[in-house]
Amino acid sequence: MASQGPVLQLLDFVDDIISGGPNFRQNMTILVTYIIFGATALSSWHHLSDKDFSFLLTFSGCTQTLAFFLLLHKIRVQRSVTGISSKTLQVYVLVFCFRLTSTMVKNGYLPVDRTGDWLYQAADIASLLLVLQILFFMHKKFADTYQAELDTMPIGTMLPALALLGCAFHGNLNHSPFFDSMWTVGLWFDTIAMLPQLWMLVAKGGEVEALTANYVALVFASRVMAFWFWFTGMSELAPKDGSANLVGGLIVGAHGIQVLVSMDFMYHYFMWQCQNSPCGSVVGCGIKKSTNMVLPVSMDI
Repeated sequence: MASQGPVLQLLDFVDDIISGGPNFRQNMTILVTYIIFGATALSSWHHLSDKDFSFLLTFSGCTQTLAFFLLLHKIRVQRSVTGISSKTLQVYVLVFCFRLTSTMVKNGYLPVDRTGDWLYQAADIASLLLVLQILFFMHKKFADTYQAELDTMPIGTMLPALALLGCAFHGNLNHSPFFDSMWTVGLWFDTIAMLPQLWMLVAKGGEVEALTANYVALVFASRVMAFWFWFTGMSELAPKDGSANLVGGLIVGAHGIQVLVSMDFMYHYFMWQCQNSPCGSVVGCGIKKSTNMVLPVSMDI
């Protein structure tokens, strides 16, 4: 079935729920998930946070968890992992492992309110478990749909260099070189995690049917919130002696790169959706795919 642009996807989503269409159960699951997520976020804001800016970092982590959950839901419904990069998910496993090594022990890079006591870490643990389950589906349950021939970006060659960068240049919020390094290595791995997925979508032209607009948009929103938090709190990373805030610049720069990569991914995803919509055009996208006119080569008389 041909893909639809984001506007038509939203209209179909609402229509299926109202009319009880063929995707009613799937769309109701998504709707209920958003309702529960919103209610949980509001409850956490009122009861666990100090209603200050630090809650934004927790909300960013929870939004990322929601993105992985909806991606897993789509895989289970479609029984396919077509267009999903295993390398991106494997890098995310490393991201959460390195970050949790720091945040489960030290509080230097945690929100200062009560969400930093457990909710922020719980979101990362949940994301890790979701990613591991997606990888299980990708390489075991639905292995025949995994496009290994397209998931070819040599991301592994970049990881050692980024690990060295994280160990050489890190902040001091944990007051421990080891735990500061672990958090920073996780940050740099997070910066490149989406590159293999973008490679599949752009460089190799792989189909992205198993991906969802929810996943793509939520990942982007999560990155924007994390960047906003660290950009605002950059002064906290400044050296006490008044010297240049090199580490703060690196952390904010890494989050800025994450925003740009996820923005590029979202742009190309929706462009792919628009260009593969029915009849070659998408209402509301303002984009029309050109089609070649085929002339008859012969005519019966």
